Amino acid sequence: MYSFYVHLLFSVCIFVYLYNDCEARTQWEATPISIDGHTTNPSAMDSNLRLERISRGEYGFSGTFFWGIDMDDSVMVEMRILNSYTGKEADYKLTPFSIQPQKFTDYINTFYKDLLIPNLGNCTDMPKYESGYVPPWPKTTFNFNHCTVSGEGLPEVLAEGFYRAEAIITALPTVSVNVSAVLRIKTKMF
Repeated sequence: MYSFYVHLLFSVCIFVYLYNDCEARTQWEATPISIDGHTTNPSAMDSNLRLERISRGEYGFSGTFFWGIDMDDSVMVEMRILNSYTGKEADYKLTPFSIQPQKFTDYINTFYKDLLIPNLGNCTDMPKYESGYVPPWPKTTFNFNHCTVSGEGLPEVLAEGFYRAEAIITALPTVSVNVSAVLRIKTKMF
């Protein structure tokens, strides 16, 4: 009887070890290469983002993003994710991860809440909405400090190469903002 309990305990320990080792996590690491932004109306929206060295071999971006317009249903947000194995401009191709133009409120309740905040929420003072967006969106300057991509909510496996993310915010007829970030993706070995 004693050996039965020893075997049962041993089996449970192995099961727990294997279960903990099977958790989903990204099999890649991202290194930021560049970040840039431009606007058609700096008095309404503007970005001042730059790459910074965090530690040896680790980079992130820091800076500010000024938001000075009312966010209503006329404001559209689009996200283009492009991939290139070489990093040459002519080689970039649109990926299925891109987000078609959508109303700001739809964007906040989906992509922003599920992907942007889990990845950048610890390095910015942008609003966090647990149960859904509640207007109004604050008109202020948001700060970013040593932001990196953790991979939360993103695919576990990505093809190696360069990825360019272009966030496009349009509030016609006067404002259009484009923020573009380039990351190099490498497969994790361990």
